[in-house]
Amino acid sequence: MKDKIGYFSRRIIECILALIDVVPSLIVTFNPLLFVMFIPVGVYAILTWPWTLLKDIPDPFHSGESLYWLTYAIILDRDNILFPTLFRWGLIDLFLLASGLAIFLISFISWMINLRKDGGLITSGAYRFSRHPQYLGIILLSLGITIRSLRPISLIAWITLLIGYLILASLEERNLFKVYGQKYEEYARQTAFLIPHLRFNFPKWLSAEKPYRYILLMLVWVILVISVVISTRNIVVALRSLAYLKMILLYNDAANLMET
Repeated sequence: MKDKIGYFSRRIIECILALIDVVPSLIVTFNPLLFVMFIPVGVYAILTWPWTLLKDIPDPFHSGESLYWLTYAIILDRDNILFPTLFRWGLIDLFLLASGLAIFLISFISWMINLRKDGGLITSGAYRFSRHPQYLGIILLSLGITIRSLRPISLIAWITLLIGYLILASLEERNLFKVYGQKYEEYARQTAFLIPHLRFNFPKWLSAEKPYRYILLMLVWVILVISVVISTRNIVVALRSLAYLKMILLYNDAANLMET
């Protein structure tokens, strides 16, 4: 009887210890910050879907056409291994995908470990080189996917994701300056905002506490999106026409060869 009681007691203690170890991980996993962090990714995923709805939206810059051309794949030279084609990855997009994923995972693990310890300001690991390495990883990873997708709508989605993370990082910094004060100011002076070794001191009127930075970022987003819509349409159509012309010529050459 005593052996059974001792056995069950040990099991209960083991379960309690396991819960003590698991619960912090669950808290980290379901932390509301994670949902906020991946909002730009969700917007990116929605925008990159080739919505047939675009067939009914007129192109404001090209009369008589709809915006559905934004979903057309840009057909590139299949012999250039640096860039992708419809059937394979290129070296550039694959490198961006792999490096972005690595940066994100390394910084995310560092953040989880720090959160389980004390949740204080983290300045080690990937955070020695960038104040927002997780966002940097996601931005690079999504850029690789954007290049691979070969669609103008993907470029618009990536621009939206980029501006979204710049706004999100700025909002976080506004809170971090309030919480850590001088300590975070010193860290910000020594560490790049996003890209390692690229330190830029914002003027006071563009500080994270001021609304002007967010207004400027939204204005940049509008300008970039309009630029993509205006400039890429002719490029997309020209590249597709050139690719189709090559296919027709190859087909004709093959047909002539078979006849002879």
